Amino acid sequence: MQVTGRVFITIKGARMASREGAKLKYGGVERKAEEADTGVVGFSEKTIVPGCEFTLVHTGQTSLADLQAMTAETLTFETDTKKSFILIGAWCTGGLELSKSEVQVKFEALDCKEA
Repeated sequence: MQVTGRVFITIKGARMASREGAKLKYGGVERKAEEADTGVVGFSEKTIVPGCEFTLVHTGQTSLADLQAMTAETLTFETDTKKSFILIGAWCTGGLELSKSEVQVKFEALDCKEA
């Protein structure tokens, strides 16, 4: 059985030249136990913002300004095991850093759906 190895990130119809190690944060809620002196009494929930982080190979065609200006985009995170996730209403969080041939990119989104 194949396990996920490679991922392919597409934004605005363009495949990103991402390096190995891209991460998807599915979002939803995080649950934390709530305790009293008598023991665990339940849990509370905290919203987790969906998003994606990846390292982009920087070339002469890479525009940091275009990346940073992205808001309300659809970002597709497709795996080589045929599972895809769609970030809806995604925006670049900014603070892009270029180092040699790489740019660290982070997007957050309103929602993440498994396709």
